[in-house]
Amino acid sequence: MKQKQKIDTIIAILLILIGIILLVLPVFNITNIKYLSIGIFALYTILNLIQFILTRKSKDYEGLHSAIGSFIVLIASIVTSPEDSPKTLAMLLMTWIIFMSLAKLKKMDYYHDKKDRMWKIRGFNLGLFIITGILTCINLAHVSTVQVLVIGFFMLVHGILELFDPIVKTLIAHS
Repeated sequence: MKQKQKIDTIIAILLILIGIILLVLPVFNITNIKYLSIGIFALYTILNLIQFILTRKSKDYEGLHSAIGSFIVLIASIVTSPEDSPKTLAMLLMTWIIFMSLAKLKKMDYYHDKKDRMWKIRGFNLGLFIITGILTCINLAHVSTVQVLVIGFFMLVHGILELFDPIVKTLIAHS
C-alpha cells in the first residue's frame, strides 16, 4: 500500500469514527447543532488540509479543494444560526455537498483524462454521495436529536464511500 493510499484510508476511517460519534451523541443529550456543525466543518477542513499536505507530491488537489469548500461553509455556519431553522442547516449542508461534489467531479475527470478505470468507481461514489446528501438535507426538518443522527449517518456513509478508492487501488495493485 502506497503512502497516499494509507493516508486516504486513515482519513476515511476518521470520517467513519466522526459519524459513529455523532450517532452516539444524542444518547448523552449533546444536540447543540450550531456547535456540532462548526465542529464537523472545522474538523473536516483540518483533515482535508492535512491530507493535502501529506499527499501533495502526488499532485492530488481534491484535499485542498475540499478544505477550501469546508472552510467557506465553516465561516457561513459561524455567521448564521443553524439551530434556529432547519432550513438554514439544510442550506449549509447542501452548500457543503455542492463544494465536495465539485471536488470529487474534478478528481473523477482527472482519472478519466488519464484513462484510468477508477473514474467509473469515482463516478459511482459521486452519485451515491449526492443522493445521500440530498436525502440528508430533506430529513433535517426535525428536532435537533434527529438532525444530529441524520448528519452522523451521512458522515458514516461518506467515510465508507471515501474508503472505496484506496481499497480498490490496493486490490488492483495486488492482483
